[in-house]
Amino acid sequence: MADRASASIEIGGNISRSLIPDLIEAIASDGGRADWEGEPLQESDVSGGATVEACAYELAGGTFDWTEEFCEEHGLAYVRNSGSCGGAFGPERVIFTGTGAAVQFDMTESEEIVLARSMIRDLGSLEAIEGWFRLAEFVPPPFTIIEDGDEAAPVEEALHG
Repeated sequence: MADRASASIEIGGNISRSLIPDLIEAIASDGGRADWEGEPLQESDVSGGATVEACAYELAGGTFDWTEEFCEEHGLAYVRNSGSCGGAFGPERVIFTGTGAAVQFDMTESEEIVLARSMIRDLGSLEAIEGWFRLAEFVPPPFTIIEDGDEAAPVEEALHG
């Protein structure tokens, strides 16, 4: 059996209405729930102007494998916070901004981001270190629901408000 930990994930960004059931299915496949008491997420939980958060106990590696893969395939931003598994791995935060690669940050059990001395040296300047911490504070944008066949909607909204 794999080493396991509890985790939560917050997701947002531009999503086609037709992809919402697939997102909910991915979250359910990982055992994600709307709250720690076990309420399952519903399609209606994904709405424009808000993010969605899921949480789960006993995730292998502390990751939402299906959910994270789905988000990365479809450009949905997320932040995952995972607890530790004694003797196997520590707590972490993973950020995916909707593009590029996901970035991992070590945390304390109090969810404070930590930076190792070797990383400080690698980053090389105070500006780079501050930028690294700013990235660690990333919050996914609220969902914008794109009606199927209206792929230009977010661009038009950004241009015209």
